[in-house]
Amino acid sequence: MSRDAWTDTRTESARGPDGREGPREHTPLHPARDVRQEVRGRDRTYRLRASEWRTLKTVGTFRVVADVDLLRDARDEKVMRNDLRHLVEEGLLERKTGIVEHHPTRLVVLTREGKTLLDRHRDPAAPDATQQYHVGLVKPRELAHDVQFYRAYQTEVARIEADGGHVIRVALDYELKRDYQTFLNRRDRSPEATVDADRRTFAEARHLPIIDGHLELPDLRLEYETADGRLETRDLEVVTEHYSRGQLSGKARAGFAVYRPASGGTTRGGTPLDPHTLDWLR
Repeated sequence: MSRDAWTDTRTESARGPDGREGPREHTPLHPARDVRQEVRGRDRTYRLRASEWRTLKTVGTFRVVADVDLLRDARDEKVMRNDLRHLVEEGLLERKTGIVEHHPTRLVVLTREGKTLLDRHRDPAAPDATQQYHVGLVKPRELAHDVQFYRAYQTEVARIEADGGHVIRVALDYELKRDYQTFLNRRDRSPEATVDADRRTFAEARHLPIIDGHLELPDLRLEYETADGRLETRDLEVVTEHYSRGQLSGKARAGFAVYRPASGGTTRGGTPLDPHTLDWLR
């Protein structure tokens, strides 16, 4: 979600500190300046750098990110620390502490003010116009699982870009589940409609698999453009030790890219927060 090179003031290709591209984005900030500029909110004006705006979008997209992941991905760790501190002071981000892999972990989440600011400057003509941003923590019990989404994304986006593609939008499972429930409870639903028929209709429209009569929803879906201009999706699942054999089989049969924290949470002398501890299973 972060980038170093700007191409224009509205829609540009986001290139991260490691040179990889992220979702294309719209920014209200002047592309040629890396100083704090005015960004008008609903009730006040903020002064933000382009790097801070990108961090807001990253955190909002994935709902919760470990600050160590943001620091590790940053080209300049000192700049990222300053950006995070400024965004917290401005009330756009909030820091929390959660237990991840049995370790107290500093987490970053978007505030309602931060989401309002992002939505206010949404460009309807931009490729990421429908990107959803998420506020706060929903299920603290699932922190150890959800904090892995950003890490899985970083790994999978490298595969997409290696083939010449670029990610446009990211959808979390919250959004997919909400859309499914909205469809099942739509006002114009026919009295003759069945759950099985609705499930098939929704699955076909969203290109989602049905395995053994169960609609398989991924943890996150990447919408991307291929090198030849086609729009495709790639579905990711982060599994934990709580997944049953049947659940693992269903995710694999669904064709999802499956990731899991490495056994014991450490590899190569790392810690449970080291992204290298996220193994790609398929």
